[in-house]
Amino acid sequence: MNWQLGLRGALLVALWAMVSPLAAQQNDYFDRTEMIYFEINLGTHRPDNGSDLFQFFEETSTFDADDLDGFVVDFKLYYQLNNRLSIGGGVAVYDESISAESRDFVDIEGRGIIHDTEFTTTWVGAQMVWTPFGAGEQFGSRGWAPKFFVPYLTAGLGFKSYELIQDGEFVDDSNPNDPFIFSDRFESDGDGLATRLGCGFRLNLHRNVDLNFSLQQEWAEDDVSGSYSGFGDLDLGSQSAMIGITFRI
Repeated sequence: MNWQLGLRGALLVALWAMVSPLAAQQNDYFDRTEMIYFEINLGTHRPDNGSDLFQFFEETSTFDADDLDGFVVDFKLYYQLNNRLSIGGGVAVYDESISAESRDFVDIEGRGIIHDTEFTTTWVGAQMVWTPFGAGEQFGSRGWAPKFFVPYLTAGLGFKSYELIQDGEFVDDSNPNDPFIFSDRFESDGDGLATRLGCGFRLNLHRNVDLNFSLQQEWAEDDVSGSYSGFGDLDLGSQSAMIGITFRI
């Protein structure tokens, strides 16, 4: 997807722009421990696929829930309270679209009956970051400098919204002897309470810039609504692996 490639390029440009002219200041330190962090992360995103609705799609078409694996863009803003604990919030956005065709039917010319499935989720919530070995080295009562290698754990609580759309051609096989092909658009959306846990580490590149690597697991679900009502809960859980840049302000 073009916007994803563009964002990767923007991350690399931002990293180069921040680091290259300031590399000589690597040993600079702050006169405080409390500060603001801003993160931009990009990574792979794997939605959970155990929902009855996805199983129905797989039974009736060539839809494969594993093909919904895509990319996530993740933003975080948090405040470092002390050398081990930071609190803040974040937003994570995922969007993927795949095509599938009916398993059992073709049109009168023998062509596949094809439709597209788009799945979008957005996580918004509060988050805590714990650095068990300290985020930096302290000097005297006020001096503080970031460590080169900082492992951390995260925990978050918020809401996860979703939108599921199928658009294209479908088959009404209520009469097996005379199936009917039609064009339509089916939609479902909603949101549910979401929790997340994660781990990762930062590599300090400059006084104000870290390279960030993280793994993240989310749990959430919501009743299937709209065109798909009656399919029970939709599992909104997911796993993500991300790389990004952390700016220290």
